[in-house]
Amino acid sequence: MTDQHENIIPPAQVVDSVELVVEGDNLIEMKRLPGENDVGMVAWKMKLFTPEYPGGRDVIVISNDITYQIGSFGPKEDIVFLKASELARKLQIPRIYIAVNSGARIGLAEEVKALFKIAWEDSDAPDKGFKYLYLTTEDFTKVSSMNSVKA
Repeated sequence: MTDQHENIIPPAQVVDSVELVVEGDNLIEMKRLPGENDVGMVAWKMKLFTPEYPGGRDVIVISNDITYQIGSFGPKEDIVFLKASELARKLQIPRIYIAVNSGARIGLAEEVKALFKIAWEDSDAPDKGFKYLYLTTEDFTKVSSMNSVKA
């Protein structure tokens, strides 16, 4: 420890938090046990107590829940992220995002998933990645009548 930090006494309480949960169109504060979420994104309003901010400093923390569908993103996760981010901007406090995820979870109708085609960067070397996913005109016509796809 350097001389200037020798006399710093850490606060007795370092963090106070409340979970932020989407209910309808609102973000509400809720105290609940870990694992009670039904979405792969969780958010908290935290007050961090440090020697520099002994009265605490508010932040919004957002994180994927790797224990819920491998932390993947879907529409519900997007809403949690959006609402918590909006709250941080409204309160003019820092937003901290902790990324622990496996990427996007495409929430699609099963009949559409099976029809996707892949435009590979190099069809002989799929490991080089892809440009985009698409439906053929015939497949699009088939599933659009089921109201499963919009373009």
